[in-house]
Amino acid sequence: METAPKPGKDVPSKKDKLQTKRKKPRRYWEEETVPTTAGASPGPPRNKKNRELRLQRPKNAHILKKSRISKKPQIPKETPRMEEPGVPAELAQDPFPGPAPVPVEVVQKFCRIDKSRKLPHSKAKTRSRLEVAEAEEEETSIKAARSELLLAEEPGFLEGEDGEDTAKICQADIVEAVDIASAAKHFDLNLRQFGPYRLNYSRTGRHLAFGGRRGHVAALDWVTKKLMCEINVMEAVRDIRFLHSEALLAVAQNRWLHIYDNQGIELHCVRRCDRVTRLEFLPFHFLLATAVSETGFLTYLDVSVGKIVAALNARAGRLDVMSQNPYNAVIHLGHSNGTVSLWSPAMKEPLAKILCHRGGVRAVAVDSTGTRDCAIALQPGQQEQNSVSKKNNNNNMRLDTVAHVPAELICLDPRALAEVDVISLEQGKKEQIERLGYDPQAKAPFQPKPKQKGRSSTASLVKRKRKVMDEEHRDKVRQSLQQQQHKEAKAKPTGARPSALDRFVR
Repeated sequence: METAPKPGKDVPSKKDKLQTKRKKPRRYWEEETVPTTAGASPGPPRNKKNRELRLQRPKNAHILKKSRISKKPQIPKETPRMEEPGVPAELAQDPFPGPAPVPVEVVQKFCRIDKSRKLPHSKAKTRSRLEVAEAEEEETSIKAARSELLLAEEPGFLEGEDGEDTAKICQADIVEAVDIASAAKHFDLNLRQFGPYRLNYSRTGRHLAFGGRRGHVAALDWVTKKLMCEINVMEAVRDIRFLHSEALLAVAQNRWLHIYDNQGIELHCVRRCDRVTRLEFLPFHFLLATAVSETGFLTYLDVSVGKIVAALNARAGRLDVMSQNPYNAVIHLGHSNGTVSLWSPAMKEPLAKILCHRGGVRAVAVDSTGTRDCAIALQPGQQEQNSVSKKNNNNNMRLDTVAHVPAELICLDPRALAEVDVISLEQGKKEQIERLGYDPQAKAPFQPKPKQKGRSSTASLVKRKRKVMDEEHRDKVRQSLQQQQHKEAKAKPTGARPSALDRFVR
């Protein structure tokens, strides 16, 4: 007879059944168990005791760290390229793979580490750091050598090939050859209705003003292509110039000289300057030079006070060629007889005259250094500056007006201003002595100071005065003797034998 099993022995409880149904979570270091088929031997139980022990290295073992720089030559990996349909694989590949080569001489110019000098006894860690620093320095030198072309220390120039005339190179050819940043500054204005035009850039080089022969006047910011003003004065415009800033510009119209602001509003009409053909503005002297074609006069107008400083007669007929020297503010005038004259408001006659051509001069240009003058027979006129301003609300312009250089200081050689005019100095000293009756710069006679305790008697004062006078007399005699000996040494012929009679020579 079978007996029923007791509830606490062979029959599993509900709690044990739930635990057997749950799966134990597998960790990332544990291997995934594969269920075994019938007859296959089950794997070892996954207990902590049966886990494979990791290899442990001894504590005193030395670990060699790998350097960041591989000693093996690195070959640049070829990037996969997309083959265009219908193009052979040979043509689709880059004909110049990898970075552009850099000359070794250029790289050495920017290198600051001497690789030839090495530490004799250095640790492995120090050597590794030095190798990393050398690699970084070499990479920096290569980058600096590649960007050397962008340095602005040296001015650019245009060089043609053998037998090529650079005058035939167009602006479009230059735009195709320069970099993208320079090519973006190229712009083209098609003004065919009111020309021919005269144009001028501001001192900052950002703003452009131009005026046409048929009355068209406009000013714009050529960088942003923003139009500042555009008007038509309904008469011929012969020249146009900016003043000290882009806020004011002067226009030489057919009748008189007019001043406009950057909104196109007329501010002044200078009727004393009529029939003006050319304008030049001297920014450091605040002078507006105007050339009158009919009378042949060169006029200097002080724009800070609105007065004419000088009116010079060139006596050379029509004046339609004018330029200024930025080095000394001298005005250059070109004449129909082939001469170029240099003018200053301080002189009524030209500072110099140069015969440049047998024919008439059509244009005059001076380089930025002011040391070279070029007069040519046919070339577009040079851009100049001009303007007049009586009312100015800008504080910076007010300071410039107060500190402007006088017109009398304009001369051919500006370095002469630092020299001393000895003749004028001596003449002024003589006039001062005649006016005052005495020389104020003469040395005052010696006056002894009074002393105490009975040492300021009349006899002691006279004695001290005589002592000082004797010392001064000795100094004068000593100086005269030295000068006489110096003259005798110069007069005596060199190489002559001494004679016993030389002591009687006086």
